[in-house]
Amino acid sequence: MMIIVAILLTILTHGLYLSGRNIINIFVQSSMSGMVAVGMTFVILTAGIDLSVAGNATLCAISASMILRQVAPDNFIMWLLVIIGVILLGGLVGLINGMAVTVLKMVPFVTTLALLNITRGTAKTISNAQTIQIVNNYHSVFGMAKIGGVLPVSVIMLLVVATIGFILLNKTRFGREIYAVGGNEKAAWLAGINTKRVIATAYVISGICASLAGVLITSQLMGCNSQIGTNMELDAIAACVIGGTSLMGGEGGLVGTIMGAIVIAMINIGLNLTGVSPFAQEIAKGGVIFSVVALDAVRRTNAKKD
Repeated sequence: MMIIVAILLTILTHGLYLSGRNIINIFVQSSMSGMVAVGMTFVILTAGIDLSVAGNATLCAISASMILRQVAPDNFIMWLLVIIGVILLGGLVGLINGMAVTVLKMVPFVTTLALLNITRGTAKTISNAQTIQIVNNYHSVFGMAKIGGVLPVSVIMLLVVATIGFILLNKTRFGREIYAVGGNEKAAWLAGINTKRVIATAYVISGICASLAGVLITSQLMGCNSQIGTNMELDAIAACVIGGTSLMGGEGGLVGTIMGAIVIAMINIGLNLTGVSPFAQEIAKGGVIFSVVALDAVRRTNAKKD
């Protein structure tokens, strides 16, 4: 898919699509959606869904911006405490999701949709739906700094988070439990796995990744408003399913998710370069998700027949 998209958009933009600056832009944009998609992968592997990531990221971004606006520009300790605080806030939202799904037995779709509205509404309330600017000498490092003048720090952040997630999923007992729960929750419970703990932890990881995305966005813009997280959950889900993570759970991985996030960024930037309206871009992304999920459903149906 990446090759096909690259060829088509290169032709449509007369070679502009493959310019060095545009390639860097693709990786920078994929770092934001990819960060959220890493956490989303953990949840989807348990056969769940987390629609609250957009509101969670927005709430964390607004909170960080409002506090950093009051912090001295040269105060490193306070800046670091703010970053740690919003990460914990994102994890708390994830924990609420996890406890609601596991303890209260609430449906993940409805639960996380409710948290999406709660977090986004809270962000709009505390910010009065205004744009908040940040003046801090340290905060721009995540979104604007480049290593060697070429490689953006945001891409490094995504690689670090994805590597940690990959190790958790593929090299630890917790990772094996994630796949077991997603494959068959009842069988996993009978095998002695604490399924509630596994599922709740997956939502906490998703919440933390969403908060990191919020921090990354504020660092790139040096400010934010309550609309920055719009459709972020759609891009994250699209990255997961394009990368081969089944919405039925128990199948997929982070390597595919990162590739999927890059494909989504390629489509977004390519359509912008060709002058396609934002509304048509939503149709394109929705069509991609529909097609991939349909193919997955057909494949599973054929596998059962075999």
